[in-house]
Amino acid sequence: MAVASLVGLVAGLGAVGFALLIDGVHWFFVDLVVGDGLSALPSWRVLLAPALGAILVGPITRVFAPEARGAGVPEVMLAVETRGGRIRRRVAVAKAIASALTLGSGGSVGKEGPIVQIGSAFGSMMGQALRLSDENLKLLVAAGAAAGIAATFNAPIAGVFFSLEVILRRFNTRNFSVVVLASVVATVTAVVLRGDAPAIPIPAYRLEHATEIPLYAILGGLVACGGVAFIHVLYWTEDRFTALRFPPQLWMPVVGGLIVGTLGLVDSGVLGLGEQAMDDALSGGKAAQSIALLFFLKLLATSVTIGSGGSGGVFHPSLFMGAMLGGGYGGFVHALLPGLTAPAGAYATAGMAAMIAATARAPITSVLILFEMTRDYALILPLMTAVVTATVVSQLLSSGTVYTIKLRRRGVHIEEEAPTANLMQTLRVSDAMRPSLLTVARDMPVAEVARAMSDDREELALVVDEDDRLLGVISNTDVNEALAGGDEDAHAIDIASSDVITIFPDQTLHHALTVLAGRAVHALPVMLRERPDVPCGLLRRSDITNSYSTATEDLVSGLRRGRLTPVTSDDVRYLELRVGPGSILNHHLLSEVHITEDAVVVAIRRDGVTLIPRGHTRLEANDRVTVIAAQAAVEDVQAIFSGATVPVPRHPAAGPDVPDVADGSPTG
Repeated sequence: MAVASLVGLVAGLGAVGFALLIDGVHWFFVDLVVGDGLSALPSWRVLLAPALGAILVGPITRVFAPEARGAGVPEVMLAVETRGGRIRRRVAVAKAIASALTLGSGGSVGKEGPIVQIGSAFGSMMGQALRLSDENLKLLVAAGAAAGIAATFNAPIAGVFFSLEVILRRFNTRNFSVVVLASVVATVTAVVLRGDAPAIPIPAYRLEHATEIPLYAILGGLVACGGVAFIHVLYWTEDRFTALRFPPQLWMPVVGGLIVGTLGLVDSGVLGLGEQAMDDALSGGKAAQSIALLFFLKLLATSVTIGSGGSGGVFHPSLFMGAMLGGGYGGFVHALLPGLTAPAGAYATAGMAAMIAATARAPITSVLILFEMTRDYALILPLMTAVVTATVVSQLLSSGTVYTIKLRRRGVHIEEEAPTANLMQTLRVSDAMRPSLLTVARDMPVAEVARAMSDDREELALVVDEDDRLLGVISNTDVNEALAGGDEDAHAIDIASSDVITIFPDQTLHHALTVLAGRAVHALPVMLRERPDVPCGLLRRSDITNSYSTATEDLVSGLRRGRLTPVTSDDVRYLELRVGPGSILNHHLLSEVHITEDAVVVAIRRDGVTLIPRGHTRLEANDRVTVIAAQAAVEDVQAIFSGATVPVPRHPAAGPDVPDVADGSPTG
C-alpha cells in the first residue's frame, strides 16, 4: 500500500509534467519553427510540424526503447502477461520524450498512454527494487496504469476500473484496494498542481424522452462498427509501413508526420488532441456533416501516426472519434425529431463512451469516465444503453480489442491464455486428491498404527471417531517419536496432532498451494463440503505437482493438435534458427509457413520472452525459433530459414530486389 501511494504520487506528477512537456514541444515546433522560422513559406507549411517533431521519434523507439513505440497500454499488458510485470527503467523516459515529440508537434495520439506507461514503469521499478513477488509486481504495474488514467482525466474511479478491466482482468478485494489508493493519490496530486477542472468539459445533457433509448442503442451499434473499422485500419496501416523497404524504418515516423500534416490541411482538428473540435462537437457548435468528416480524418491520422512508428495513446483519439460519430448522428436525429431528442452534443457524449467500449472492450470504464467528466447523472441511462450495445456489437464483429490484437500479433493470445495463465486457478482439489486414505480409530495402539502406516508410502494417517469425524493427524515422525520414547501402550489419539489444516474438494489448487506454503506439512485432509468434519480424501504435495504436469501436457498437446504434425521419427534434433531481417519468413503468420511433415515449431524467443507458437503468431526479424525435427528433415528446415527454399509466397511489398537470405545457422 505504501509503494502504491508512491506510484500514485509519481503518476500524478508525471501527468502534470508531461502536459507541460507537450506544451513546450508545441511552442517550439509549431509556434517558433513553423510559425516564425518558416513564415516566408505559404500556409501549407503547417504540414511540416508533425514531420519535424517525428525526426527524433524513430531513433528513440527503434534503438533506445522499442517498448515506447505505439499506444503504451499493450506494452504494459505484455509485461504483465509474459514478464511478471517487469518493465525496463528507460521505458518511462523514452515514452515521455517520444510521445511529447509526437503529440506536441501535431501527431494524432493521446496523452493517457504515456502516463499509463510512466506510472506502470515506476511501479515495476519499485517492485523489482524491493524484490517483490511477480503477483505483487503485476499489482504495482496495474496501480501505475490506474494512476495514469486517473491523473490524466481527473477520473479516479474510471482509472481503477480501467486497470482492473484491461490490465489485470481480475477483480478481488486486494487488487481493488491497492489500485484505488494509487488512483486517489494520483488524482489528488494532479488536482493540487493543475486544478480540478474536467479534462474534457462537457455540457450538461439529459434524456429528453423515453423514446430516445432505442436511438442511443442504434448509436451504440453504429459506433461499434466505427470502432472495429478503426482497429482494422490501424493495424492494416502498421503492416503497410512495416512492409515498406524505403525509406528505412528509422525515418518512417517522419513520413507518417508528413501524411498527418497533409490531413491537417483539410481540417486542423485532426492534429494533436483536437480539443477545439471536440468542444464544438460536444456543445453542438459545428455542422453534423463537418464533424462526421472529422471522424474519418481522425481515424486515418491516428492510424498513420501510430502505424508509422509514432508514440502515444489511442484512448483520447477514441474519445474524439466517438464524439464526432455521435455528434454527426445526433445532428441527424435531432433534425428529424427535434421535439423528442436531445441536442447533438448529448449523442456526442454518449458516442465517446460507446467508442471506448467498442475499441477497448471496457464497458465499466466507459460509463464511469464519462460520468466523472460530466459530473452529471442525468445522461447515465443513454450512456449505459450506448455502451452495452457497442460492447455486444464489437464482440460480434471483432475477436480482439485495440490492445489485445497487438499482443496477439506478437504471439500472446490473451483471450485464450487468460484462463490458463495460472493453471492452478482452473484446477480443483477434486482433480488431484486421492479418495483412498488411511484412517485409524482413536483407541488404536501405537504399535498397530505403525504397522498400518508401514504400507502407506506417504506415511500419514487420519484419526477418526465412530462417526468418521476427523480428530487428528498422525505422521510417521509422530509414530517414531512415540516408539523411541517407550510409549508402545499409547493410543492413536494420544500422539495425533489436533491442530489440523483442512481443505475442500471444490477449492482451487492455487488455494491449496497457498495453504501449504510455509508450513511443514506435506498433505492436507480434504473434507466434505456438506459435512466439514468428515474427510473424503487426502491432497499431497506430489498430487498437486502430478496434476499440474498432466494438465500442462494436455494443454500443449491441445495447442499443437490440428495445426502441427508431430515428429514421428525417434531420432530427432533440436534446432534454434533465426529469422533474419531480410528473411522471406519475416512478417508472415506461422500458419502460412509450410514446414516439412517431420518438424514441429515448439517455441519462439522474442525480446527476451518465450512465446507459445500458434497459427496466428506472426514471425518477426530476429526471432529465435526452436524446432524439433527428425534427423532426415533437418536440412529441409535449415533451408527454409536460410532462404534456400521458399515456403511462402513473396510479400508483394518486398519487390523483386529484396534478398531472401537470413541467418539460419543452427545454434543448438
